[in-house]
Amino acid sequence: MSNVKNNKQPRFFKPVFAAMLSALIILMTFTGIGYIPIGPLKLTFNVLPVAIGAVLLGPTYGAILGAVFGLSSFFTCFGMDALGVLFLGINPVLLFIMCVVPRILCGWLPALLFKAFPKSTAGELIGSAVCCMLTAVLNTIGFLSLMWIFFGNELATNPKVLEMLGGVSVDSIITLFVMFAGVNALIEAGINLILGSAISKPLMKLVKKYN
Repeated sequence: MSNVKNNKQPRFFKPVFAAMLSALIILMTFTGIGYIPIGPLKLTFNVLPVAIGAVLLGPTYGAILGAVFGLSSFFTCFGMDALGVLFLGINPVLLFIMCVVPRILCGWLPALLFKAFPKSTAGELIGSAVCCMLTAVLNTIGFLSLMWIFFGNELATNPKVLEMLGGVSVDSIITLFVMFAGVNALIEAGINLILGSAISKPLMKLVKKYN
């Protein structure tokens, strides 16, 4: 009986661990602990479980966790996020793409990159640090780039957005947007680099045990 049980454990380890990380993403999203508002934009810490899952579980689960992150972000636009509510009224399809697609990619691409690192202790340590940081950078760049492409005109001209920013000019909007993007990318990348690699290192032993 024990041999049968041990043979079944690896099969369920990754789905169960992915489910736990998904639950953490949802909890962080809908309790508000995954975000810190900065003006109309937000620092996002929900990308951390995505990064950990991408490193430990591989590209498929990285993409799934990214999708969970993106979908939870999209659902906050139904009343929880003022800017999201505004965009939802303008074009919900583009908003859905903006919320979901960059998050899937930020879970999938770093996981692919991690597989290219040497399977040594040093290689895994460096790889996890790089990939955790890259997850945050891809999330910020992808999400904010699509926001500007899809809704840049609204950001620059919509009275409600201008009111959120204290009534600044169009030129200032562009400057502020670039500044927000830079600050978000640096802070989120730093958090993911430190916490992501620190959390992933001990968990790698557990993952290897069941692989």
